[in-house]
Amino acid sequence: MTDKSIQHREKVNQTFNGSALHNHQRDAAQRTFTHFQQGVKAVIIAAEMQSGKSGIALALACLQRNSLSDEDICQRNLLKDTLYLVTMADVALLEQAKTDLSACPNVAVSNFIRFRQVLAVHFKQHPPKLIVIDECHYGSGADAVRYSLIFDYLEQENSGCRIAFISATPFSALYAAGADSILRDNFHTRLVFHKTSHDYHGIRQMHRQQQIIKLDETQRNFCDESLLQRRFIRQFQEAKGPGWALVRVPGNSANQARQILLAQGVQPEQIYIIGQKLSDVADEELSSINDFKRAYETAQLFDDKLIAITVAGFRAGINFGQAMKEDLIATWDSTIANIAAVVQANIGRACGYHHNTRAKHYTNLDAIRAYSDLLDHLESHTDSDDFAGLHQVFEAICRRYQVNGFDSGTHIAPQVEAQVTLSRKQDDSDRYWTAGYLAVPGLLHDPDADFQTHTQDVELREAIQHIRHELLKDGDPARKKGRALRGEHQNWIKAQWVNGVTYDDHTDSCAKQRTLRFTQALDAGDAVIFNTIVNPGGGETTKDKRVMASIFSIYNLSGQMDAFKRAMDEDDMAEICSLMSVPYTDTLIVLFKRGEFSAKLTTQHSEQELEIKHTRIRDRSVF
Repeated sequence: MTDKSIQHREKVNQTFNGSALHNHQRDAAQRTFTHFQQGVKAVIIAAEMQSGKSGIALALACLQRNSLSDEDICQRNLLKDTLYLVTMADVALLEQAKTDLSACPNVAVSNFIRFRQVLAVHFKQHPPKLIVIDECHYGSGADAVRYSLIFDYLEQENSGCRIAFISATPFSALYAAGADSILRDNFHTRLVFHKTSHDYHGIRQMHRQQQIIKLDETQRNFCDESLLQRRFIRQFQEAKGPGWALVRVPGNSANQARQILLAQGVQPEQIYIIGQKLSDVADEELSSINDFKRAYETAQLFDDKLIAITVAGFRAGINFGQAMKEDLIATWDSTIANIAAVVQANIGRACGYHHNTRAKHYTNLDAIRAYSDLLDHLESHTDSDDFAGLHQVFEAICRRYQVNGFDSGTHIAPQVEAQVTLSRKQDDSDRYWTAGYLAVPGLLHDPDADFQTHTQDVELREAIQHIRHELLKDGDPARKKGRALRGEHQNWIKAQWVNGVTYDDHTDSCAKQRTLRFTQALDAGDAVIFNTIVNPGGGETTKDKRVMASIFSIYNLSGQMDAFKRAMDEDDMAEICSLMSVPYTDTLIVLFKRGEFSAKLTTQHSEQELEIKHTRIRDRSVF
């Protein structure tokens, strides 16, 4: 060992053994690296909310650098050996990750969108030896093509690289569809449960301390008057000394929630709405998370209390800090989404290393119970590779608490006579650009409606009439589930019948967010790949689809009998119509038209496509 290599290792050890890391984080990282050294290629680290996932990533980066030989650790061009990827395209989260990992100069921080660019910039001369993916549950499901890019890279270009996935709710990442699954045979995937210290106060601890108040489907909406709503507001008003509360509502209800608080005697200067571009709140009335934190510091000087109203989709990455967690009075979560959304939202933000056993959390208690049971199982089966057995536990817990599942869009096909089922996926290598989009009212109460004033495109007008026929074939429009374009029409139109569940389930893959993402990109003049809009199923291909239509309507009914809101309501329709700049209508049709074939994109993509996948996992996303 040379003096230079000793010097480099001392710097690594200073970070690894320093005060920035805790023993439980070092332990999780060391157990992960032990699996790597035994030939495992992928490790899933289940770490509870606010338990220190960034610290685990920092410890992993230290272990990776220390694993280099004495000669390599002294080579400047070999310094970058770890790639940390944020799954969400959020600049604030990216900057936060860069700050958290700044003590390890061997880490390059990026996101899925810039995956190839960061390889070209930081890993020109040598590929990364370790990839760490944070919040891995966001990279699966209907949009799991992001994982496919990573996995194909590991198999085809960098077979020696190891990969670590970190999430508090990694369930859909575990069971993502086919080629995009972490459970590929050659990965030899293992699970590591991050066991926290006794100072950690998480969801299980809150549950045991009876800090969770059950909200059932009839009480969950904060904007509906109820006994629990009044109890929440009274708890806030009667709390002694400085403190704060957190209310999470749908994106079009922030102003209504504020008006309810004002009517109950909460002062205007006590209420902050955190978000961006809300349909019912002027931009100048919105605050950022940092604005609210600064306002709370000021309020503390005068023993004042504040309430933050956040909207669905704003949960990920929020960390209110240690001091604010100690002073939290109560939270209310109006979410109706899956368990992952519940525990990642308000109650998840209240987790951490603090001693606040007074705060009350109004949320979906069945989801919390199910998650607590799952954590108990994971903790007792850490370092396991029995993912089939883990899935059976998932299903049993779902049945016990009558919840739909841990993540939206994941399902494992039952095994028949211990034989693995073959899932055949059509070749969808051909890539197309998007020619444009059209948003029109359905005009269902005008049977002779003529859409020539909206578009001269004959194909789009024909698609509109086929959609109208499905909505009107039983006479006057009425709420109905299971709509579909049948017969010859299904070959060229891909239709999504948006209902109360699929409209906005508080994820990036919900119908509202996907539609806005694609239309805003096209309005900005960006080139959009049509395949990503169509997102064909197992028996479909993009080349067969000339039009993709999203039909937002109060007449589309979800098949989920226990859903909080099975159909879109007038407020939902007012919101989506406003966002699409269309006068209010009870049915809005948004059509995307396929554009030119791209030989270049097809060539780039073709090597990543496999026609037959051996898997018993299939995707059932709500989108």
